[in-house]
Amino acid sequence: WDVRNVYNKVKNVVMNYSEMEVKVNEATGPEPWGASTTLMRELADATYNRKDFDDIMPMIYMKFNDTDPSNWRQVYKALQLIEYLVKSGAERVVEDVRNHITIVKMLKNFHHIDNNGKDQGINVRYRSKEIVDLINDDERLREERKKSKANRNKYDGFEGGARMSGFGNSSSARDSSGFSSSGFGSNGAGFGSRYGGLSGG
Repeated sequence: WDVRNVYNKVKNVVMNYSEMEVKVNEATGPEPWGASTTLMRELADATYNRKDFDDIMPMIYMKFNDTDPSNWRQVYKALQLIEYLVKSGAERVVEDVRNHITIVKMLKNFHHIDNNGKDQGINVRYRSKEIVDLINDDERLREERKKSKANRNKYDGFEGGARMSGFGNSSSARDSSGFSSSGFGSNGAGFGSRYGGLSGG
């Protein structure tokens, strides 16, 4: 992953990305493990600033339009980030995702078959469905945001000790999909066949 990391750092400079755009790229990088909780918290906090919010959200949606099948990990990690921001970010994140729900729904048809014939897109489809269901359930969304705030307050109370004992690392940002421990194929179908039929869902 070192080569890709160097490429991404160079691209960040060439494209003149803002600090928050660079952080989104870091959180949705090609490595087969999740972004750190610390980084996602920082991005969630930044959504309360309008300028940072305007940098963060379009950068995430851009990941969903990536036409290179070898970059599907970034699509999945962008969904993880969106879900985290919906639960822990500013209220405007919820409204913005609702306004862009079509592109999230599109990912419910995502397919990526690796060289071993395994459909590595299943995690993307599942995460997309979870986000759509959450956005459409106001009561559950309120509870998740309330829970996130409570956990945040608890985390802040133990922040110093948590760093020393290993909390706040990437493990707490991973879900049960097995994404963090899987080795993913990077070859497969092109954009059209990855998403299958874009209608419905």
